[in-house]
Amino acid sequence: MQDRQKGLLLTALGVLLISPDALVLRWVSADAMQILVWRGGLIALGLTVLLVARYRRALPRKLRGVGWTGLGCALCYATSNISFVQAMNLAGAANTLLIFSVSPLFAGFLGWIWLGERLPLRTVLAILTSLVGIALIVSDETPGSSLAGNLLALVAAIALASNFTLARSKPLIDMSPGLLLGAVLVSMIGYLVGGTPQIAGEKLFALVLLCALLLPMGFMLIQLGPRTISATEVGLMLLLEVIIGPLWVWLLLDEEPTETVLLGGAIVLFALLGHALLGWRQTQPSPG
Repeated sequence: MQDRQKGLLLTALGVLLISPDALVLRWVSADAMQILVWRGGLIALGLTVLLVARYRRALPRKLRGVGWTGLGCALCYATSNISFVQAMNLAGAANTLLIFSVSPLFAGFLGWIWLGERLPLRTVLAILTSLVGIALIVSDETPGSSLAGNLLALVAAIALASNFTLARSKPLIDMSPGLLLGAVLVSMIGYLVGGTPQIAGEKLFALVLLCALLLPMGFMLIQLGPRTISATEVGLMLLLEVIIGPLWVWLLLDEEPTETVLLGGAIVLFALLGHALLGWRQTQPSPG
């Protein structure tokens, strides 16, 4: 299997692992900053276990090796997490996921500005087609409008795109240790603003499962993506979460999607499948 194919598969697996994120946040329904205390701390714990298993005694050297670029990834990752959780609390899942899904557009723009990467026609067409599908999904069910929540979702999307572009700028260096620093920062900010979290019982268990296991594994896999595929393609794969997220809600909370939602999801999946098939045999991302 070629490096590009591995990158696509690892990124897709990472997206599947993080797909229950919005569902758990919606179900827990606690103060956003208190959720961030657990979220950041548990993600940091999970990442530490994964990184120690991977690098063992070399982990301190790997942490130092990410340099200023890794610090930038950490800050972007922390900003994206904090903004995403707050947006989910203020604007609801539908608006947040819609706005958050435009990160491929920002990733493409930033990749063009910073890295000189051009956008292949298939990527442009896939983005435009995906946006049509997402527009259908959101037009079917619009939660209470929140300008602050929508703006925070936009900040989360831009920060995520910046993280991917920074990681892409150093393809020979694993930037996933930078996520550990970002997760610690998330927990610290959540505690300073929200205080000691009051979440317990089965809701705490759900957060532990999500944040200590699924999110660290998922984001670690996604962070590896820009080493072999473009930042835009990584962001585009994240559009899958917009489709899979409502499916989790349907299965576990009995909120059955309408025909419009199913049609929009089919359009996005078709765009992603077509994009992946057209680029499957490429050995490397398009040069700038």
